Amino acid sequence: MIETSLRVRDDLVADSASYNMLLTTMLRAELGRPVWGNWTLDPVVEPGMVGVVDPLSGIFELHKPRAIPLEVDVLEDVSPASWDYVGASVQHRHGLDGPESWSFRDSHTIVSRGTHHSRLAIDDPIRAAAEHAALVRRYADARGYATRGRILQGFGIVTATYQARDVVNLASRAPDQEFVLDPDAARPDGVEAFVHPAAGAAAGSVPYAFEFLSFAGCAAIPGWVGQIPAVSVSFHNSGSYVVQGTVTYDTPDARDLQKRVEVGGGIPGLVHLPLEATNVRVTCRFWHVDDWGPRHVLPAVAHPVQQWHQGQGAVDIQGFWPGDYDVVWAA
Repeated sequence: MIETSLRVRDDLVADSASYNMLLTTMLRAELGRPVWGNWTLDPVVEPGMVGVVDPLSGIFELHKPRAIPLEVDVLEDVSPASWDYVGASVQHRHGLDGPESWSFRDSHTIVSRGTHHSRLAIDDPIRAAAEHAALVRRYADARGYATRGRILQGFGIVTATYQARDVVNLASRAPDQEFVLDPDAARPDGVEAFVHPAAGAAAGSVPYAFEFLSFAGCAAIPGWVGQIPAVSVSFHNSGSYVVQGTVTYDTPDARDLQKRVEVGGGIPGLVHLPLEATNVRVTCRFWHVDDWGPRHVLPAVAHPVQQWHQGQGAVDIQGFWPGDYDVVWAA
């Protein structure tokens, strides 16, 4: 069980959206993946479903009512595990001599627990997005998420879901609330509750989290977790040499565009590129007394917005004059 301050601040609006972001924060820390929580256990969240994710709440909404998912190949990875997130001020009674219950001292505090069953994921989501590009673009245009034929961030495809059984998501809307996990017990108005399976419902699995692929124009962004303003290449110089970095890249409209930056020892440098930049190549030259030395060429990056987290790449520069030096992509 993980105890933490799973509580929305009093000066913020507390609702399902804010509870979902608390859950999302915990899941990302534990799973180490770019997931969004599905606080309400909404069953429409499934691999291949097209829609919109609000980056402020993480809530997924279908691109239109009664939409059906894209035809995609889905793989299942079964790996049972459990999670149990409980706010520090919540008292949990495990039900050894009665029904299980939670007592909430503070308002806007959450509890989430369940048994993870499997991860359902699209086989090669980038390829799937390319195969359905025209259809997804048409959906985006109809929803107002496309301009000049290019899809805006926030619109995209659910690429994976995390399925669980015996899920309990609770949030106290007011202080001094109690929730009893018993179908015969009255549900308090002061507790928001999403429980699976519900009384009388089938005991299958339900999605409690998901991964989402969005777009920046024509470029697919797997593992999208929020707005990416630009692709960037940062230069970190931990040595003493002055270094000239040249970034060469392509776009859908032009090839071999260049930007250049010079960085001294301990002084960072940053180059911003368009979101649709591809085939990014970096060369560095070290200053030797009166001239630039030979070029050091780093491996090209074909699709930086897909290969770098949040589209951010970094170059590490090392070496102290007049000794050896090196430049590499940061891990």
